[in-house]
Amino acid sequence: MKIQLLTLALAGVLSVPAAAQDMAKPQSTQAAKVDIKVSKTLAHSVKVSGDSAMALARVAAPGGEVSSAELNMMDKRLVYNVKLLTKGKRATEVAVDAMSGEVVKNHELGGIKATMVHRDENKKLKDAKRDSTMTAP
Repeated sequence: MKIQLLTLALAGVLSVPAAAQDMAKPQSTQAAKVDIKVSKTLAHSVKVSGDSAMALARVAAPGGEVSSAELNMMDKRLVYNVKLLTKGKRATEVAVDAMSGEVVKNHELGGIKATMVHRDENKKLKDAKRDSTMTAP
């Protein structure tokens, strides 16, 4: 069921003309970069881009803002581990298969761990946004 919803959502985004997409609420994906934790050869073999993985993660965790992403191995497959922050000071971890785009994990953190991860990820996000505005022409 989740896969069907994600596929439908992705198809909907892709079917909207580019001009209409620009008018949508801006997301801060430009600040979040993918940290590659695997060899360059493996990283070049992925079929799903980092931006697409972040978009899929936002669909899986509505209302979340991407704070960081990593490409690494999980259970013998390449996955993007994307961390998202929500307005309720929660953090969600979404793992997206780098070959198929399938969401293989969607876990909302709770309790003290959520607070700690939110604080750390929020700092990363603010630093990344600051760095991206400083390097923009």
